[in-house]
Amino acid sequence: MKSLEADLVQAGLDDHQLNLLRQQHTHLRGEGRSAELGSLALRSRFLNLDDLVDPGSQEDSNVIGDHFTLQTILPLEFCRRFVCVPTEFSKGVLTLRCAQPLKAAQQDRIRQILRAPVSALKFLPSSRQEVCDLLLRIEQSGSVNGLITVLRHEGLEAGRLRSLVYAVLKEALSLRASDIHLSRKGDPDAWIAYRVDSVMRQTHLLPELLMQSLVARIKIEAGMDASNSRTAQDGRLTVEHEGRVVDFRISTQPLVDGESVVLRALDASLLPSLGALFPGQPKMTELIKSITNQTGKTGGLVFISGATGSGKSTTQYTVACGFRRDAMNVITVEDPVEYILPFAKQIQLQALVKQKAIELERSILRQDPDILIFGEVRDADSARAALAFAESGHLVISTIHANSVLQVSERFLSMIDPAHRSDSEFLLAHFLRVVIHQRLVRRLCSCAKPVQGEMLEHFQSQAFRLTGGLIQPRAGLRHKVGCTRCAGLGYSGRVAAHETMHVPAEETMRGRFVKAFKSHNLELPVDLCEENGVDYTSRLQTLQTLLDQGMVDWPSVLQILGVAGD
Repeated sequence: MKSLEADLVQAGLDDHQLNLLRQQHTHLRGEGRSAELGSLALRSRFLNLDDLVDPGSQEDSNVIGDHFTLQTILPLEFCRRFVCVPTEFSKGVLTLRCAQPLKAAQQDRIRQILRAPVSALKFLPSSRQEVCDLLLRIEQSGSVNGLITVLRHEGLEAGRLRSLVYAVLKEALSLRASDIHLSRKGDPDAWIAYRVDSVMRQTHLLPELLMQSLVARIKIEAGMDASNSRTAQDGRLTVEHEGRVVDFRISTQPLVDGESVVLRALDASLLPSLGALFPGQPKMTELIKSITNQTGKTGGLVFISGATGSGKSTTQYTVACGFRRDAMNVITVEDPVEYILPFAKQIQLQALVKQKAIELERSILRQDPDILIFGEVRDADSARAALAFAESGHLVISTIHANSVLQVSERFLSMIDPAHRSDSEFLLAHFLRVVIHQRLVRRLCSCAKPVQGEMLEHFQSQAFRLTGGLIQPRAGLRHKVGCTRCAGLGYSGRVAAHETMHVPAEETMRGRFVKAFKSHNLELPVDLCEENGVDYTSRLQTLQTLLDQGMVDWPSVLQILGVAGD
């Protein structure tokens, strides 16, 4: 225990937080339950997973598990067709146990359908019984393909349908999927698809009747009306996966030819740290820390903007986790609540939907808040409430839909009715502190290799031709390769490419900003300068940093810039 506590302190816990975890640990033991201090630290969001995990321990295993066999290497139907099963993958060599010698044409066919960068195949003779036993074990282990096969041939039994629901959830988490899409349509359009690193892939094709039963089972598990497919519904599911509890937010939508079901994975333990959110950007991490380390009630507005799916909520929650929630009263107002934050008080906005902004303000101010986190400013009521909270001395952090940092103020003021717009413009000018606009870029896997020689020269000449030298591939640039960890794609996760406007609290700078804001002199990126009281970081600067750090590749940068390469 002492060594574990020392590790937690070294990872960043202070004595007060450690004492809180000890009390929680003692309480759980008294209730007959057990929980490690490390797990409790992650649950309370005092630490991030990357603070606890040794990078050297994240190396890929050579032994293939059932999920990896089915989804990444060789699908189950082909294993049965060729009476073989992959058992090991090391240094590009895939080992298969085979019940019969494979002809050259069969080996070529296997190479064509493999879902990993395999340089060589190694065949080990095995008995048909041994191979069949391995495949049966895979089916019975709860794999999605195995359960689909059993349900198709042995009937739609309720217990197996429930197992399939949770197998799909766990498979999505193993693949790092952010969303699961189920299309309840007629044959042959009933697909289960996963969105991984912003790319959606159709993975499992189900018979129409099986998909209907699966969707109904999901609704039952989530406490929704399984008989209602004519109106949209919302629900929630929880699953335990690799020692952590993960929530799924469920949304159903009727279609002209069926029904769509989308499940969003909300894994609070995987929220990134500031260093992972803004890699190689000390200026940005210091800016966020200056916000989260504030003392006293000085008031302020922090907006995080971007398109749907650009990671706004993830950034918002990561910032929220930086506050001393064990020492400050952090209140969130959301519709719906996404991640559960221990030590924060989270309000479901649907319960307050009939209240006016001033009623919401009064009821929450009686709760003695220090920090207010709005899930999203989306209408006049929420916009006026955000201004009222800032004016009363509270820091307000919210998301908003806009296409750039400059559009955030325009979008915000457009929600205010004309009678209050002048007052709102005054308050916005005096309390606006930080605006972040972000887009997500695919992050290179650790298997990526440096770009050298002619390829680097080609990218450099292309950069000068397409961007006029505003951004430049330099030493440190890497290109994708593909390995077992990234399933041969070359990418693993995403990273935010942001532009940020910061208005310093220093009186002279704030005065310059108020003057420029009121005279509408902030209309172009070139106007976001120190003379106008603004500290501005452009997206080009961020992309250049990510390129130099080897986080992203050149084609992904061109895609973000909306420029077609050759």
